[in-house]
Amino acid sequence: MRLTGAALITAAGLLIGLIQARQLRDRAERRAELCRMLDGMEFELSRFRTPMPALFALLAERLAGDAAALCRDIADGFAAGDGRDMAALWADGIGMLPEPERRILAPLGPVLGRYGAEEQLRALESCARDMERARDEARAELRERGRLWIGLSAAGGAALAVLLL
Repeated sequence: MRLTGAALITAAGLLIGLIQARQLRDRAERRAELCRMLDGMEFELSRFRTPMPALFALLAERLAGDAAALCRDIADGFAAGDGRDMAALWADGIGMLPEPERRILAPLGPVLGRYGAEEQLRALESCARDMERARDEARAELRERGRLWIGLSAAGGAALAVLLL
């Protein structure tokens, strides 16, 4: 019975580490997908001058995760025809994202669909640089701390199990 309890405590410690590492991986993946979204927006606007409703409908099909959900929400907002402008749709859409990503994407709302293509592209490029930097930081943190979380949590669980025996 005591050994079973010790094994469960060790497993709980390991699970905590796995959850923390998964959160780091999810953050890096979300930021990478948002980078793909910004790249797709930049490509479509620079090459084809795609109108905003069609752009977000197209990106919603091409992307995954939070980026696809953001694009789908904006495309649905356009389709609803409730009179909200691009800035309002953008603000509502990015509201579902965590704070760091929301802060990076927020400056695009007032620019998209409102200014000329060159101004929109400059804003997209700036936002894409910031998001790429955030993505790289998240990937570095995952490499540095992912295994550390798992190892320390498992060791902490094992140490606690030994103390309780």
